[in-house]
Amino acid sequence: MSKALTTKAIEKFQPDPERRREVPDGLMPGLYLVVQPSGAKSWAVRYRANGKPAKLTLGRFPAINLSKARELARDNLEAVAKGNDPAAEKRAARAAPDTVSLPDTVGALCDLYIERHLKPNVRRWENNAGPEIENHIRPRLGKLAVSALTRAHVREVVRGIGDRHPVAANRVLARLRAILNWALSEDLVEVNAAAGIKRPTRESPIDRILDDAELRAIWQATDCLKYPARDFTRLLILSGQRRDDVRLMRWPEIDLEGKIWTIPAARHKSRRAHMVPLPEAMVDIIKALPNKDNGGYALSLDGGGRPYSNVSRPKSALDKASNVSNWTWHDVRRTMRTGLSRLGIREDIAERTIGHAVGGRLGRTYNLHAFADEKRRALEAWAAHVRGLASANVVQLHG
Repeated sequence: MSKALTTKAIEKFQPDPERRREVPDGLMPGLYLVVQPSGAKSWAVRYRANGKPAKLTLGRFPAINLSKARELARDNLEAVAKGNDPAAEKRAARAAPDTVSLPDTVGALCDLYIERHLKPNVRRWENNAGPEIENHIRPRLGKLAVSALTRAHVREVVRGIGDRHPVAANRVLARLRAILNWALSEDLVEVNAAAGIKRPTRESPIDRILDDAELRAIWQATDCLKYPARDFTRLLILSGQRRDDVRLMRWPEIDLEGKIWTIPAARHKSRRAHMVPLPEAMVDIIKALPNKDNGGYALSLDGGGRPYSNVSRPKSALDKASNVSNWTWHDVRRTMRTGLSRLGIREDIAERTIGHAVGGRLGRTYNLHAFADEKRRALEAWAAHVRGLASANVVQLHG
């Protein structure tokens, strides 16, 4: 005979990463505690209706405590004894024309996840999560009924992607797990079919730093590019800012007279405005850009109306022309930050220069325009180093 559940025991139950657990309550027959591989706990009552087994989900623990779960189980079992089928009635209520419709396919669930979770909470979600959903999850699982999704489906999808794109398979698995975790929290699914499935590919930490010879080769290779790819790459190297912050630079953000570029809070990762003093090398590049002061994007192929977007093709051209491979745009930022330390720039100034928060909440709130002179000297020193690399034989910098 099963033991009666206690609140203390329920809180200590550990999930099985490979399968869902159902723990019966010895005091209330038919009542079960359901423990998902993710660790989420909920209540369900099992019974027979019309000669067939049936299950009714009662709700999540601890929102519904043990005492309330027993009360709900008792009420529903009494209804069963009178000839009713609570689970069937619940399904009928959901399907009624005047009720809110719930997502019936994985594709519809993705749509709801995007509208209710990604858009309100994730900046630039199209770039971060969009490809995982639109390129992989929706084409492979979009038409599958949510209720039919199994762990086997998830494994097959991940395996199929991993054969050609090992790292992408990890990302897709993580995104699918996030979608189903969110759906579980919204009571849209009863189980996360992706929980407990291991990543198919072991990834190594990314810590690529371009040495001086590589940086010089890449800078000189920008001569093979045209506007806006050439100017984008050079501004990225000189400023050390994030790829999209440079790519989406707008003329109203630039004060050429004061030699300042202010990235607005609305599009900076920190959600606060970030001031970038412009060294002369950057001022010279910006002054030569077309469509100046038209209120649009500084790097654009249509007069400023739309931002420059194709950064993969010039990256391939730079790889070929520079003979430097296995690097990313973010490696340029990491290289610049490392270079500031090698040039003797104080650590907190180097961090502020690339837009990292320093000094906690008060530092982020009150120091928007502080350290402008120090940051300018840091960027001028870096620009001088890059110019030296571009115009002379490489002499490695020693910190």
